[in-house]
Amino acid sequence: MQLLLNRKSVMKYTLDTQAARQANTTGRITETGAYTGIFTKAKKVVSQKGVIGIEFSFKDEFDNSADYLTVWTVSKDGNQTYGYKQLMALMTCLRLNEIASQSGLVEEYDSVAKQAINVSAEVYPALMNKQIGVLLQAEEYEKSTGEIGQRMNLFGFFDAASRLTAVEILDKKTSPEVLDKMLGSMQPIKKLKNTKQAGVQVNSSNFDNEIPSWV
Repeated sequence: MQLLLNRKSVMKYTLDTQAARQANTTGRITETGAYTGIFTKAKKVVSQKGVIGIEFSFKDEFDNSADYLTVWTVSKDGNQTYGYKQLMALMTCLRLNEIASQSGLVEEYDSVAKQAINVSAEVYPALMNKQIGVLLQAEEYEKSTGEIGQRMNLFGFFDAASRLTAVEILDKKTSPEVLDKMLGSMQPIKKLKNTKQAGVQVNSSNFDNEIPSWV
């Protein structure tokens, strides 16, 4: 909102609580916790090793975002992975019985142009632009360069309005109890174990997009 100033008159301000919340934010989600918002992107991805998954971009209610949130759902052998269970939990929280990918456009960051551009992709419209609660875990990972980076990872989902988790929705519960327990089990930053190098520089860029070695 633009403020029209008359420098000779008394200046008054009305409390804007949303602006107050945004005062110390960076535009990116970097802290472990529970967030409500929407998925602005849900894109089908296939790794170089043939593992199928869905890559998400999430924007919270204050326009802070987290990108490259990927759940790997089906292995190259056609077996379900843990990410498949995560996807089923997400679909439950969104009350979706089925989803299918279709051709569409998504906004992606172009490292050459150094800006976001629209690109063609296989997307899941049913997962996008709907209110959802997500648990995001900050975690370390080792880059191909040997440096330690930091990224956000999808830990769980809940209904944005009721705060019920998938199991509570399926069990027809009305009072949310599981979410607080899940939050209590999360770490401020999940440290990388058995790191080959110590004391390397941490890069917390949200554009780090390296695929885990097992995928």
